[in-house]
Amino acid sequence: MSPASMWRCALALGMARALLACSTDPTVEDGLRAAEAVAMASEVVGLAQAFAAPTTGLTSDVMAAERSAAVAQAAFTPTGCTRIQLRDNAVRVTFVGECNGPYGMRVLDGALVATVARRGEQLEVALSGELRTRHSTLRPALNVTVSSLAGTTQVEYVGNFTGVGARGSAVSFDGRGVGSLEASCVQLNGSASVTAGSEAWTVLIASYNRCAGGCPMSGGNLILNRASGSQTRIELTGGQGVSVTNANGRAEAASVPCGG
Repeated sequence: MSPASMWRCALALGMARALLACSTDPTVEDGLRAAEAVAMASEVVGLAQAFAAPTTGLTSDVMAAERSAAVAQAAFTPTGCTRIQLRDNAVRVTFVGECNGPYGMRVLDGALVATVARRGEQLEVALSGELRTRHSTLRPALNVTVSSLAGTTQVEYVGNFTGVGARGSAVSFDGRGVGSLEASCVQLNGSASVTAGSEAWTVLIASYNRCAGGCPMSGGNLILNRASGSQTRIELTGGQGVSVTNANGRAEAASVPCGG
C-alpha cells in the first residue's frame, strides 16, 4: 500500500484501528478489500429478507408487493423510521430516521426499491436504489429469488452493486450465487468479479455467514484470483478478524470493519 493510500485508509477508519485494518503488504491489502466487498454483498442480499413475504395464496404481483410492504414495515426498527410507498409491484422504502435492518445493519439512510414478482412458489426480489449504512454506501442492481425448502429460506442471487466501503475504497461487485436467509444469519456461496480502488479480481465465496451482530462467523473463506494467476486466501476467523495468506504461504492476521 502506498503511503498516500495508507493515510486515506487511516483517515477513513481512525488511527487506532488502522494498524490492523490497513496493511502495508499489497497482498494482504487486496484480501482486506475483497473481504470488505463480500461484506457489502451480504448486506445487499440480506436486505431481501426485509421483503421475503410468504407466497401462499398470492394471485398477483401487486398482491405480492402489498404483502412484502407489510413485511418491510416490521423489518426495520425502530417503528416509524421508514416511509413505505407502493406502486404496482414495487415497494419503495425511504429511511427517515436512524433505522436498523436485518443481520446487524445499522444507521440506514437513503432509499431502497424492491420490485417483487411471483415465480410459482418462489418470490423474486429485484433491489435497486441508494442506501447508506454505518460502514458503507450501496447502489444495488441485484435480483434475489427466495424460496422455502425443508423449513429454511433459500436464495439465489445474481446482479451487481457499486458503492464505497468503510475503508474508503470505491467498490463494484458483479456476481451470482446461492445461500440462505435465516432468522439470525444470511449465508453466501458463489463467485464475483470485484473491483476495489484500482484493483480487480475474481473472488470465490464459501460459507460466508453474516449474523445478527453484523459480522461474519468463523469458518468461511474467500479465494481471490488475479489475472496473473496468483491467489490470496482469506479465512474468516470470527467478528472483524481475518487471516490472509498470500501465494507464498505467508499468513497475516488483520481486521475488516463490521458490526455496530
